[in-house]
Amino acid sequence: MAFWGRKDKEEPQQQPVQPEVGSLQQSIKDYLDAQNWHYNWDEEDRYFSMGMNLKEVDSCRVYIQMREDDGFTIYSVLPMKVSEEKRSAAAEYITRANYGLILGCFELDYEDGEVRYKVTTCCGDIKLAEGPMDRIINTGFAMLDRYGKGLLSVMYGNVEPAAAIKEVEGED
Repeated sequence: MAFWGRKDKEEPQQQPVQPEVGSLQQSIKDYLDAQNWHYNWDEEDRYFSMGMNLKEVDSCRVYIQMREDDGFTIYSVLPMKVSEEKRSAAAEYITRANYGLILGCFELDYEDGEVRYKVTTCCGDIKLAEGPMDRIINTGFAMLDRYGKGLLSVMYGNVEPAAAIKEVEGED
């Protein structure tokens, strides 16, 4: 299920973003431009979208959804879905991965098997500095890269969730 609630919606073509100067939305645009990342902007639903290559998992889609309360949520979505018969094991793996995380969490859609990492911030309509912006935006795909290999081993290699987490987190 798509996070914006409409499965039939096509990815928008890249359009110029023209938010108010000094706004949170402008800060995000400036950050994405400074990274030389190619992204799309959906004016109607107020979100940025882009693809991101990863090291351990081939790639993911990243959506930065502007919130009505002057914050934003970042969804980093894996391209593959968890099969119905593996969803319980994947849910256990995700629950184990989420334990102790400080910024964000993994989510599993039990209806269609979508896995994503979500980070939300409520900071008001401010110009956010590059350091915090970098941490907030990069956390999702960094976590997919860190925990993705273990999730894939649960999904396709019949590895037990606890063993996969121990491998990823470096425990014996």
